[in-house]
Amino acid sequence: MKAKIKLAFRIVIDQNSTMVWDKYVFEDTFFEYKVQHQVFDDKENPVKNYWELLAKNSHAERIPFLLSASATNYISQLNGEIKSLPDVLGDTFFPIESFKLDLISSNIEDPSKHKIGLTFYTPQLLLIDIIDNKYLLSKNISGENFETFMFAFHPQVAIATYETI
Repeated sequence: MKAKIKLAFRIVIDQNSTMVWDKYVFEDTFFEYKVQHQVFDDKENPVKNYWELLAKNSHAERIPFLLSASATNYISQLNGEIKSLPDVLGDTFFPIESFKLDLISSNIEDPSKHKIGLTFYTPQLLLIDIIDNKYLLSKNISGENFETFMFAFHPQVAIATYETI
């Protein structure tokens, strides 16, 4: 069953997020959203929310990418691992190589409408098997002997890429 895969883990951050890290990401992305909204908005007929802005100015589709810069410093604090997702032994944490920010909604006057999604991607891993609702993985994707670890299935984790070998 061996395959090269990348896993993706997605979280949604909004005003109701309780983790301190999430709150910082929320505050900085909301501040940056308000700045970027003004750049793309029509001065004569302004709108308040992201979806109206997108309907009026297709260039506003760049806003999620621009918001990513305000989240990058927080992502770097993770040091390449999501600590809240340990393997079944609690030793190996969910490794991350990259991330993507998507803007679900926002409104320049109402922070309760600001909601982002962060999707974290692992480096390429070797999927050896799936055993009892757990991924049997290795960070070594070639060779004959593999140091392995297992991650239990999680509702916010999906296989993002799959390459048979």
